[in-house]
Amino acid sequence: MCEEWGSIAQLALIPLGRNFEAVRIPEDIVHDFVGTDDPPTVSARLAEHLNDGPVIHDPGFSRYYALVPPGTAEFWRVPVAECLTEGTYLGVPRADRIASNGGTRASYWSVPMARPSGLCAAADVLTLVAVAKCQAHEDES
Repeated sequence: MCEEWGSIAQLALIPLGRNFEAVRIPEDIVHDFVGTDDPPTVSARLAEHLNDGPVIHDPGFSRYYALVPPGTAEFWRVPVAECLTEGTYLGVPRADRIASNGGTRASYWSVPMARPSGLCAAADVLTLVAVAKCQAHEDES
């Protein structure tokens, strides 16, 4: 077990770029896509849309992180959802932190990692962001 997971934050800082990258998605975009901010519903819809690809929720900073294959950042051109890669560390929660902890602002797995190589497809993450932005634009009209 990584010693960092035993800390108060129960997060390990993992370098991005080699094994995976992360698309940082603002919470409001995810909630617009799902149509709610209810954590169990959000988790279920993300799992469904992202084919069980792993997603971390950081309620303290109002962000979701979809873990994507290395190399995604090279082609990612979506200003509202940045793809983080080499030179960045991501706070990754312990594997057993799979639910919001009674209103705390600690990060948890919204969609747990099912297997080490099972990542979100970048195209699925892109679709989620695009659909949410279209929904938000329609709501403004």
